Amino acid sequence: MSVIDTSYLIWPPKRPLPRVWEAWRPSGAALADPALADRADPLRTVTFYTALALIFVKFGMLAEIQGLVMHFNAYLLYIFGVPAALGVFVAGGLRRTMAFRTARYWVAFTAWMFLCVPFSSWKGGSLMLAKSYLTNNLILMFVIAGLVVSWRECWLLVRAIAIAAIINILTGRFFASMEGGRLSLNFSGTVGNANDYAAHLLLTLPFLLLFVYNSRSVVKRVGALLALACGILMIVKTASRGAFIALIVCALFAFFRGSAAQRLAMLCLVPVAMMAIPVFVSAGALQRIVSFSSSEQDVSQEAMESSDARRYVMRKSIEYTLQFPLFGVGPGQFPAYEGAHNEVFGTHGMWHEAHCVWLQASSECGIPGAIFLMAGYISLFLLLNRTYRQASRRSDCRDIRNTAFCVMLGMVGFLVAISFLNFAYFFYGPAMAGVAISIWRSANYEFEHREAADPNSACRSFAPAVIGRRNGLPHPVPA
Repeated sequence: MSVIDTSYLIWPPKRPLPRVWEAWRPSGAALADPALADRADPLRTVTFYTALALIFVKFGMLAEIQGLVMHFNAYLLYIFGVPAALGVFVAGGLRRTMAFRTARYWVAFTAWMFLCVPFSSWKGGSLMLAKSYLTNNLILMFVIAGLVVSWRECWLLVRAIAIAAIINILTGRFFASMEGGRLSLNFSGTVGNANDYAAHLLLTLPFLLLFVYNSRSVVKRVGALLALACGILMIVKTASRGAFIALIVCALFAFFRGSAAQRLAMLCLVPVAMMAIPVFVSAGALQRIVSFSSSEQDVSQEAMESSDARRYVMRKSIEYTLQFPLFGVGPGQFPAYEGAHNEVFGTHGMWHEAHCVWLQASSECGIPGAIFLMAGYISLFLLLNRTYRQASRRSDCRDIRNTAFCVMLGMVGFLVAISFLNFAYFFYGPAMAGVAISIWRSANYEFEHREAADPNSACRSFAPAVIGRRNGLPHPVPA
């Protein structure tokens, strides 16, 4: 008579069951080094790729494009944003992010927005704006800075933004129209306005230079240069005077801050661009760009009205800053407050925004809010500049130097452009703070662990990941 085995019914079992999660445990070297432990964390690794998709969707404006083409909301930001946010909380992203002063400035700006709500001229509207900024924009800083921990992941991050820049250019080709001689997008998202679209391109286009500097493929280099030229042409076609000034400042920054090869490239490309712009850009757009004063001859009527309106709202924003220096008129409430307390058109004001990110913050969130906003941008730029300076001293870190330079170039143009725009509550500041923190942290790890390379072959494309192989962790080199 056969005996039936009933040992499987006994708990706990006599023989321990195999634990599947043992294969996911970090090695002893990883546990001894917190940086290696963060890299080896499987949950962080999985959520990193959802964060990468989220950044691509955000910078590529894919959610707006999807809604325009398919006529329904596919909730792309939720699909990738929720897992990425969970990864931040579970995998230690808060700790890694808040270790940097840059992150604290942006958290302080958000907290001050909530403090301004009780003193707002419309508490409900300000509260909704503050909650939206916290959940949709500030979280991006924690997603990027909290989940990007290695230089390979930094490279994937900046490459995703570079590909998003190509999507931005194609968007201007297929989803834009010429309104009043100006190129503007056909949807009302973050950058539907011509000026906003130009500022967005100013930030993302320099990431294309990474393919020129760090890629060994001639096809990628030529393609990136052609895309960059098309993007600059679209910026000029928007007829944004602030963006045109930003282009000039970018050229000066690249000439005085770049390497000798970059300076030579600027000397060659600027005359070519000056000859090409009149050929591809309409005369009306060029006339608007150079129309800064109503006293000029042949001034554009629309440009003159825009300049007069901007001067008016600038005076009002300064007036409200001095009148409400601590809490302002409330986050997002400058147009409504100006329109209700002035008589420009009949019994109401212009209902226009401040058209200067710094005055927008000071008039709506008080002087402390403007200080936190400025400190956040200045701090992230200094973090990038510090990375660039340290990488420039080493022959084996050209990839890090080029990455820091391209991100700084984008930030220079962007900061100049938003000085004429209303970008105080957009996602760009927190997102770029996360990028700067990730680059600085990953670059420091590379500075400490990279071996000195041969000067004749130092980092022609992408530096070898010596430290990854030494510790037995996967660290492949991107193409």
